[in-house]
Amino acid sequence: MTKKGSGALGISIRGWKKAILDKRLEALFKQANELSILCDIKIGLVVFAPEENNEFVWPSLAQSNDRVKNYLASIKIAKLKKVATHVDELEKIRDAEKKHVYEIEKMVEQKEMEKLFSDLVETRIKVNELDFTETKSLLKLFAIKRTQLDERKQQLSENVENEIDPNDNKDGEENVGQS
Repeated sequence: MTKKGSGALGISIRGWKKAILDKRLEALFKQANELSILCDIKIGLVVFAPEENNEFVWPSLAQSNDRVKNYLASIKIAKLKKVATHVDELEKIRDAEKKHVYEIEKMVEQKEMEKLFSDLVETRIKVNELDFTETKSLLKLFAIKRTQLDERKQQLSENVENEIDPNDNKDGEENVGQS
């Protein structure tokens, strides 16, 4: 018995495999060329067998290397765009959280001012016991309350004006001279 690849039978099998490989590679390269032209895409093919030293590259080694490098660069660019989008979304979330925290801090400050005011009214603390920041907070609260009172007063006066119509007569008589 002869080993594969040695003797007359081995040479013919090796030649037969090489002929089939060459024929199939030629068909593959032709189809790749047609696909490249029809679809306007860049194709690079590398064919090799691990046990053999033969490598086949289409269209050329330099062009295939360039196409692989361009592909890898496009993947990096796509990843960078995805990361940038993710960073933008995270910044929006962070800004929303900052706004929420700011609103909570304002609400806490408001509640503290109201508590301080109620303590002052109920004489749990005296005015001379307040420090500068507490006094400033109370002044701010007074300004807010004053504004709220003015707005409420204006609303009430508008409601009163809307309820009392100058064309209404209290006695039920018709207004003389008015139609």
